[in-house]
Amino acid sequence: MSNYSEALAFAAAFCSTTEHCKSEVLEKTSKFELNPEEQSKLIQRLQQEGFLNEKRYVKAFVSDRFRFNKWGKVKIRYALKQKGVSNELIDEGVETIPDEDYKKMLMTLLRQKRPSIKSKTDYELSGKMIRYALGRGFESALITKCLRKMDIDEDEYNEDSI
Repeated sequence: MSNYSEALAFAAAFCSTTEHCKSEVLEKTSKFELNPEEQSKLIQRLQQEGFLNEKRYVKAFVSDRFRFNKWGKVKIRYALKQKGVSNELIDEGVETIPDEDYKKMLMTLLRQKRPSIKSKTDYELSGKMIRYALGRGFESALITKCLRKMDIDEDEYNEDSI
């Protein structure tokens, strides 16, 4: 039982510094070699005492990855899925990103990237820009829309045409 007590103290300290999900806590406490029953009890106790809250974790994760890492919804969803978070919580978290901010972020990323891309044709440039944005986790339909808008803005720079 001392392993459980040590694991609980360790997990509480671990969760008190930043938000974590169940899988991260279980991974960190694996060195205590708890059986499945004790693991379940540990998670339950942490949730009851407010140290562990998946909803809060997802909200913080989505916000941080979008604002600081500049990830798109696809990449955020995938990362949360890898951590074993439920689809409902993932959907809820991703919906907290304001659409306008999301589009602005993509446009900013594309505009910043464009000068550094070397290409011989517009087609090659477009392909490289699309691959870049897809790698950041943005949806292909939105990428295409933003690239078209960038072309229009470049051809006839007029803010009213938006």
